[in-house]
Amino acid sequence: MFKRLAKCIAFANIKGGTGKTTTCINIAGYLAKSGNKVLVVDFDPQANATSGLGIDGTTIEYSMYDAFLNQCQGYDGIPITKIVLETSVENIHLVPSSLNLGVASMLLQGTRDKTGILKRIIEPVKSFYDYILIDVPSDTGLFMLNSLRAAEQIVIPLDPSIFSLEALEYLKTYCRDIEEMSDHVINQITVVLNRAIISNSTQNSSGKPSPSEEIESRLKELPDPVFVVPQSLLIYRSQQEGLPISHYATNTGKIGKAYEAIATHLSGNSNVVTIPEREAEYAS
Repeated sequence: MFKRLAKCIAFANIKGGTGKTTTCINIAGYLAKSGNKVLVVDFDPQANATSGLGIDGTTIEYSMYDAFLNQCQGYDGIPITKIVLETSVENIHLVPSSLNLGVASMLLQGTRDKTGILKRIIEPVKSFYDYILIDVPSDTGLFMLNSLRAAEQIVIPLDPSIFSLEALEYLKTYCRDIEEMSDHVINQITVVLNRAIISNSTQNSSGKPSPSEEIESRLKELPDPVFVVPQSLLIYRSQQEGLPISHYATNTGKIGKAYEAIATHLSGNSNVVTIPEREAEYAS
């Protein structure tokens, strides 16, 4: 009998504050709403994806730290099958994180294939899910390397800043290096511009375009699929409730449509909408 294996997608950027966790959680929401079984792996010691899905980190018994220990020679850990938690959102499960994950890299003396640890951790549960979404911390070290090795696709969230554009190029170079060093192929890179101000009144008094418009213009030159997510108070409100916006509100407006479009694209069920076409939609 054919055994399905989850599509693994990493949400990563070497720059902080770009909305990686927010993008991961809300994409999970729309994938789950379509009937897919989704596992969110919180691989960040800050554990924002854990709290963002309504799980109180002070109440959990095991976390990614224990799964990591399970792969480290000389340490007693817990397999991922005993760590996965249900969330209040139907079809979304979570591997929670905790602050002590930050010291895990210090325990790797004698451990084989240090950049393949996450891939080995999630292997036993890949047949139970349609998608495994990995929330990656902002670094260029062990966690990033492990995440890229474990994923077939990468979503790179950006904020409207020049520094974010620079980080995008660095991360894409990083991906190419991973492929050359490990023969692991990353099938697709998707770029998401978060907190974009999409309006006809975004010009300042000098008549110059807004930062969002400038970044969008630069992104048009990329060969990768690019999506734009508008700024919205719904994100803050849904985070307060520990829910994706897909399950927080019935009328999510433009931001809901944006996340749903990304989820549909990642599932391979639609053609990518270009930035100019999207701008026309938002203007209508």
